[in-house]
Amino acid sequence: MRNAKIPLYVKIREYIKNQIDSGSLKPGDQVPTEAELMDKFQVSRVTITTAIKHLVEEGLVYRIAGKGTFVEAYNADAPPRAVSPALPPISFQMNAIGFIMYPARDLFMYRLLLGIEEACRDQGYALMVRSSLSQQDEIQAIKEMVAAGVKGLIIYPLDGEAYNEAILELKANQFPFVLVDRYLPGIKTNSVYSDNYGGALQATNHLIELGHRNIGVVSSPKSKTSSSEERFQGYLEAIRLAKIRVQPHHWLTRIDDDSPFHDEITAIEHIEEWLSENRDITAIFAIQSPDAVYISKVAAKLGIRVPEDLSVMTFDNPGISVLNNSYFTHMEQNLELMGNRSVELLIRAIQNPQIAEQINIPVTLINGQSTIAVKRDESSA
Repeated sequence: MRNAKIPLYVKIREYIKNQIDSGSLKPGDQVPTEAELMDKFQVSRVTITTAIKHLVEEGLVYRIAGKGTFVEAYNADAPPRAVSPALPPISFQMNAIGFIMYPARDLFMYRLLLGIEEACRDQGYALMVRSSLSQQDEIQAIKEMVAAGVKGLIIYPLDGEAYNEAILELKANQFPFVLVDRYLPGIKTNSVYSDNYGGALQATNHLIELGHRNIGVVSSPKSKTSSSEERFQGYLEAIRLAKIRVQPHHWLTRIDDDSPFHDEITAIEHIEEWLSENRDITAIFAIQSPDAVYISKVAAKLGIRVPEDLSVMTFDNPGISVLNNSYFTHMEQNLELMGNRSVELLIRAIQNPQIAEQINIPVTLINGQSTIAVKRDESSA
């Protein structure tokens, strides 16, 4: 399919580049302000800053702190580029915040980090980053950053059966922090996350609109955090609203229950056994993007064609492309905006430790090649 959208920041970058190439913007001219571009394109600030960042990296424009963005000078007759004053060495005597994240092995974490880093720079905060692979490591990272003197923390909480005691201690001590991508149900904390429930509802409705009625759901993690559970509840609500018979044997959830950590081989074995026993399923909603890849591998092994025999829909893009278009139909999260809003909320929490806000970021359905309309005789099953 050719339905993948051109990112908005690319369109804005091309618009400014065309203005420069055509001579409408000459060397030394000021580029339209962020507010003007936001109004013209009806996009968020983080989208504008991403477009500008790419233009800076291409050497087409440059920034002057507090003044704006200007077209790079290419000749001696053009106004000279202003030189920014030397930056002070980073020390924890200056404003610094910490970000505790899962190791950045894919675009998900990279895009989230990009949004956080750009917002920190714009707000005048230094950023300290620490990765963690386990809840125990996460506890240690929190203690280390607090001891280092950061003003506040942004935390991507790891999946687990129990809430992280260090996060609960931060709340008890009114230390400013924001949870990103998820929140802790039953505990009111500052958090910024995608519309997991609404996104899952939309994803499942997409499969229903394609005629699917035997729709399975797959989820690996055991978690006390919100994202997985809300996506599952969104799936169930779509099934209920469509008056489709609920079939619990079409659910494969909490695959990691019997393991202390996520294991790809174990997940694939569970999916293979489950899919072999439920060959009537015509579509699957994968709550995490890696599960979509596992499902496709298992389907190929079992001689099930994706999407001809089995449509696969996922939350998040696994990063597999065909001719630069997304292969998997998926719900796209605005991770740069999520990172940006996390910094803004943390700064408000630093200024007022009493606040406890939750910010919900909309998601977008991106059509790929992994879903098609069900065959007519199967849709009535």
